[in-house]
Amino acid sequence: MSAFPQVEGYQIIKNIGKGSTSTVYLAHVKEKLNNMVAIKVIERSKLSKSAEDAVVTEIGVMKKFKHKHIVQMIDFIWDRKNIYIILEHCDGGDLSTFIKQRKKLSEKVCRKFMQQLALALQFLRSHNVCHLDLKPQNLLLMRSPQLTLKVGDFGLANFMSEKTQMENIRGSPLYMAPEMLLLNRYDVKADLWSVGVIAYECIYGRAPYASDSIKDLCEKVKKVLPIEIPPNQVSPECRDLLLGLLKHNPSERMSYHQFFKHPFVDLDHIPSTESYAKGLEAIHQAVKLDSEKQYKAAFSKYCTGLQYLIPCCKNEPDKIKKEAFQIKLNEYTKRAEELKATLYVSKIKISSEEKAENSSISYDDDHYPTLTSLCQNTPQLANAVEIALSGQMYLVEGQYEAAVEKYKIGLNLLEKLLEKEPPGIRYNLLIKQVSDWTSQCENAKSLLQTKEDKINDQPVDVPDGFSPISRGNCLLMSCTCLILCVGIVCMSNLKLF
Repeated sequence: MSAFPQVEGYQIIKNIGKGSTSTVYLAHVKEKLNNMVAIKVIERSKLSKSAEDAVVTEIGVMKKFKHKHIVQMIDFIWDRKNIYIILEHCDGGDLSTFIKQRKKLSEKVCRKFMQQLALALQFLRSHNVCHLDLKPQNLLLMRSPQLTLKVGDFGLANFMSEKTQMENIRGSPLYMAPEMLLLNRYDVKADLWSVGVIAYECIYGRAPYASDSIKDLCEKVKKVLPIEIPPNQVSPECRDLLLGLLKHNPSERMSYHQFFKHPFVDLDHIPSTESYAKGLEAIHQAVKLDSEKQYKAAFSKYCTGLQYLIPCCKNEPDKIKKEAFQIKLNEYTKRAEELKATLYVSKIKISSEEKAENSSISYDDDHYPTLTSLCQNTPQLANAVEIALSGQMYLVEGQYEAAVEKYKIGLNLLEKLLEKEPPGIRYNLLIKQVSDWTSQCENAKSLLQTKEDKINDQPVDVPDGFSPISRGNCLLMSCTCLILCVGIVCMSNLKLF
């Protein structure tokens, strides 16, 4: 006689998890051996009134929402003894196990998980829902068709607007926001602290306040002990994200809008129908500007297009389309490199005839000497300009990682110094140059991406278990369509096709 509970329409195979009031089983639909599900069986006799309310909330939330990064509830049934919640089966385990198996994750893989978690939270916030128990154990993974993160276990979730404040303690202490752990009032930003702890654990393999006991943990939180982020081990963007999320004071903590827009998360460039369309449009404009000999604008548009299209190419599931797509991206990259050389070094790769016809283009940034001389008597400004100029030199040399770093340092310094700069010629030149360097920094990021992914030499699949995303996620148009759309404005003398 089977020790497993009997659930109508399903055949339970084994126990895959157990909590204080529930057990999770792996099962399949009867007569359909390949249709696997997870069944959460909750013993009604063990439920308090508040626990019953939590189950009702969990069912209500999961029944209402369908999202690719949220575990889907298929059905729920109950009898006098148990409540049965039938869920999609996530065959990749949970994020906690994934991290432990690898000890820690690369920034590239961490970013992928943060992007997927951000998309889930973006959806939840659009419906005024807070999870309130975010932790690696509740972030489940699907292996097929690609490694995908899904938020699960909504037992402590609640409907909360931006203005809602609550007092009852919820969640797991190690991932719980300080204001909640110390029994203070908390709001929707409590989830963002949890996201910060999860990101930290991905990068370093442990939580920032890893402790032997809850008492020890509370002491660390009360003392507001500084969270250690070892220097030179993470990128500036990753460091900024961790510091912004892990603020003890929720009023100082990063907002949801800031999280969704953060450059480390970079939701704008994740593969999607929208990002593909933006990339295609940028390439379309680049080719047109190139044919009109507006080389500076064309270079920026090529780089913008590549930033959108490279992630789409990496995740194209069809091998033939992917190879064709890579060939086109190689050509766009090559042309961007040629224009970079034309714009920023003395060797002009465009014919002298084209240059003569377009004499209005300034191939040398002749205002640099003026700007440098104007900053000589202000050491801080002179230093910031010098750093940004070194970024441009690295860009010319193809050292894109160094270029991005120098641009960011220089631009960060200039941004602060410009707040105190009085109006005048120097101010106007600085404003113009900051705009140019910001654009160049973005271009360097794009070229760095092409270099890192090595699209000229090999496939660009994401490591550590990430395989190409499903056709439904990327929804790429065929490369034939890409060629036709861009080819409308392609000039034969550009030799892009």
